[in-house]
Amino acid sequence: MLALSTIILLANGMDPATTWAHVPFARMPLVAAYGVAVLALWYAPIWGWLLLVSGWARRAPFLWAVLPPLALCVLEKIAFDTSHVGSLLLYRLGGYTDAFTIRMHGKVPADPLPGLDPLAFVSTPGLWVGLAFAAAFLAAAVWLRRYREPV
Repeated sequence: MLALSTIILLANGMDPATTWAHVPFARMPLVAAYGVAVLALWYAPIWGWLLLVSGWARRAPFLWAVLPPLALCVLEKIAFDTSHVGSLLLYRLGGYTDAFTIRMHGKVPADPLPGLDPLAFVSTPGLWVGLAFAAAFLAAAVWLRRYREPV
């Protein structure tokens, strides 16, 4: 995580040494824990889908996990000339960045703790719809694994 943030700082023209000198390290574990919780909840539908496919597919589970969403994108584009499914997939796979607000103090990021916005994250409808899909995928995966006949 530190290497990624250093790359981001360098890409934005900031010096990592001066940036890290202004960041209070006592608060970093709280920011990291919040980030892990946000990403775990945001990617829950994807993990649920992968569990469901791994319990269902007898061969090539990776292909069965990737090809149906891609086929939906292609079929939607052909049939309706829209890209709503593709936009939804990119929205979910892109990570949820609205849970964090980065405030700058000149060329140095300010204290990250006030930039955390858990209320905005929890009040996002996409989070709750995703968690509902994750629960459905998980329940279906458990059912498949429990009642599936051995090969």
